[in-house]
This record gives sequence, C-alpha cells and structure tokens, in this order.
Amino acid sequence: MRVNFKIFGLLILILALLLSGCVTPPPKPPDMSELQIREIQTRQYENANFEEAMKAVIASLQDQEFIISNASEKLGLVTAYKDLEEVDEWTRFWVGAQGSYQTVRRIEANATVRGEGKFVKIRINLLAKGLSNTGGVLWSRPIYDAEAYQKIFSKIDKALFIEKEKI
Repeated sequence: MRVNFKIFGLLILILALLLSGCVTPPPKPPDMSELQIREIQTRQYENANFEEAMKAVIASLQDQEFIISNASEKLGLVTAYKDLEEVDEWTRFWVGAQGSYQTVRRIEANATVRGEGKFVKIRINLLAKGLSNTGGVLWSRPIYDAEAYQKIFSKIDKALFIEKEKI
C-alpha cells in the first residue's frame, strides 16, 4: 500500500489550522494610559457621605442583575458578579460531551468607595471571564469599554439622588 505523503501532509495542515482557530487570542491592550483607564473607572461625588455611596453602589449593581458576593463597609469594598449563558457550540462540537468548553461568560465588578472630606470617590473595575462546563476559567480579561462604566455610574447617580431625597 502506497501512502501519498502530499495528501497526508495537506490533511494534517488543514486539521492544524482548524484546531488553531479554536484558541482565543489574548486581549489586545487598550490604546489608553493607566491614567485614562482610571478616569473612566472613577467618579467623584460632592456632598455625598460614605454610607449613602456604599448603598448606592450596591443598589445600582443589583439593579443591573449583579449578585453581591461581598460588601465590606470597613474597607469600602463591594464585589459582585453576573453570569450570562454563552455556550461555545463550535468548541463543544469539536471536543464532544467529555471535553471542556465555555458555557458561561461572567462579568465581575469590584467597587471601592472612599470618603475624602466632603467628597466621595467611587472606582469600579470590571472583568470578563469565560467559564467552562467543568467549572474552570478558560479566559479572563479586563473591560475597558467606557459605556459599560458609564451605565453603572448613571445608576449610582440615580441611587444617590433617591437616597438624598428620601424617595
């Protein structure tokens, strides 16, 4: 039996290209400086007290379907997450039922609240993760989208207003 090595080599190359397409490339670093990133992640509120700000952060995250996993008034820290069902059907097809593939995209939020005189500073960090059907983390990357932060801060603005006006 004669094996045609050209066809065999071509099949191996095609298979390698198909499998390499399943690998998620690492995220491209943003074209922003650390100061610019901190600027989109931070807001300063005048005439708000620390306790009101903590309540506003928790309420705004809950309004956006985040689950609060930890809140420490002493540290001024709130951690939360939101799971979105996102099954990677392509990888699931290739690896089969016994393999590992993405089933959930988790958004994690960490908020710090600091009182500075008559001002309160709130900084939020967002992180996206791909979770597998076996519970492992497949990928993790920070979120630098200014709109995502603006959406949360607009909810905090409203929550602070409601708290201040006792509505």
